[in-house]
Amino acid sequence: MEPVRANISPVLPVADARLASPGAPAGDVDFESVLRGVVDRASATDQAATERVEALAAGASDDIHGTMLAVKEAEIGVRLVGSIRNKLLDAFHEIWRTGV
Repeated sequence: MEPVRANISPVLPVADARLASPGAPAGDVDFESVLRGVVDRASATDQAATERVEALAAGASDDIHGTMLAVKEAEIGVRLVGSIRNKLLDAFHEIWRTGV
């Protein structure tokens, strides 16, 4: 029996050659590119959800289901970025407390 895998591709970028830094060997992905990709995708998802909400409020759209899905997807993306931020701060503080 195979494990169930969630599809988080709209928010979390897949590590591929497009994210690698120019000087890095093929297959290597630098942390900055991955983090920037996550933040950019979360921002784009949030912007798309805002546009859908505004269209719904203005009466230009009647797709409440799609709008709610877009809002939840944006919320999940923002939470992911917040979680990553918190983990990075925890790691920084742990390194800071470590004696040399």
